[in-house]
Amino acid sequence: MKQRSGIRIELVCRHETWWRYNVEMMCAAFDAAENRIGFGSARSKIAEAGAELREPPAGVAVPTSLTLDAIPCDHALLFVYIIPHSLPVDNRIEAAEPCEIELRIAVPGLPLRRERFRVNPWGGASIRLRIDGGQHPRE
Repeated sequence: MKQRSGIRIELVCRHETWWRYNVEMMCAAFDAAENRIGFGSARSKIAEAGAELREPPAGVAVPTSLTLDAIPCDHALLFVYIIPHSLPVDNRIEAAEPCEIELRIAVPGLPLRRERFRVNPWGGASIRLRIDGGQHPRE
C-alpha cells in the first residue's frame, strides 16, 4: 500500500549575480481525477523591477535558496519565474554569463529529482514542471 506525502521543492543558487533576480514559485496540487486540491507559493524579492542596481543592495540578505512545500497529491504543476530587476552592467553577451539554478524535489526522506537550469542574465527564466508521485512505500 502506498502513502501520499507532501512534496518539498527547493530552488538553490549560489552564483555571484543571484542578487539581480526576484523569484516567484507557484505549485498547484492535483488529485488523480485532475481536480486542483491545493495551491502554494513562495517568493524572494530583492528589489523592484527596473531597479537597475549596480551592486547587491546594502542591508538586504540575498537568500541562496527558496523552499515551497506542496500538500500530499497525485501530481503537481510547478511554475518558477526568475525575473531580473537589474540588468548586467556590461551589455556585451560574452561579459554576462548565465547563472545556474538547481531545483531539488523530494518527499520526506526520499529525493524524487534534481533539475538544473540556466538563467539568462537579461531575460531571466520561466520554468514549468510536472511532478508526478509524491508517493513512497509506507514505513
